[in-house]
Amino acid sequence: MKTGHRFIRLSGGTVHVRLSGGGRPLLMLHSNGLSWHESAAVIERLEADHEVIAWDMPGQGDSDPIPWDLSIDDYADTAAELLTELEVEPALVVGTSVGAFIAMSLARHRPDLVAGLCLIEFQFAGPAWFAANWETVERLFAVPTMSRDAVDGRLVHPSTDALFARWNIDRNKAGSRSMMGVMRAIGRYDVAEAVRAIETPVVAVFGNSGPTAANASAVEACLDGRGRVELVADAGHFVSIDQPGDLARIVRGLSMEL
Repeated sequence: MKTGHRFIRLSGGTVHVRLSGGGRPLLMLHSNGLSWHESAAVIERLEADHEVIAWDMPGQGDSDPIPWDLSIDDYADTAAELLTELEVEPALVVGTSVGAFIAMSLARHRPDLVAGLCLIEFQFAGPAWFAANWETVERLFAVPTMSRDAVDGRLVHPSTDALFARWNIDRNKAGSRSMMGVMRAIGRYDVAEAVRAIETPVVAVFGNSGPTAANASAVEACLDGRGRVELVADAGHFVSIDQPGDLARIVRGLSMEL
């Protein structure tokens, strides 16, 4: 695989990916409103042993705009098409937040493409939770630009100037319509059913200070011995930013188990 940035034309539009490293294929799926840059520090730690495919999800980053009201399964179909186009062996799929939902759907519908799953900081709740908390969702995603204090409020450690600039660049590239569309897709997705259906080796990761850490025990019970849950200390929702070394260790450990 050629290292560097590629724009790959798929049936739903062009998807931007960053390719690097060599070894077991590893697909990185970022969270809502950001881009492959979210996991840059993790990628640096994994690319010596893994062929890392880090996408900008459809409608965000440098990928083409898309209809705003797609489903999680629609995004997973694009991820499947991307892996097929790249002609890689079954990949270890690492997804954060919406990326975790996409990874679950991909493993469920195209298990031939997935060797294992690392699911990071996903909301283990259904439509009722999102209906009750929709105003909070809008405050987080309907306005792309965030203040420095607001960004720092989502991280364990204060942002650097470079991180703060990248954060708002990526959110403005995505735009309100795309980000809210993603949240609608998450809100409609039956995540408990998806977790129960996982047959691929899986580890679910939560930051101990993150907004979904309270989900950990429910996720573990739902996995029912088919995977494990890990809590990362001194990390919030963005584990790849707060503790990239710990996340890389977890991913590397799962890869060695496969």
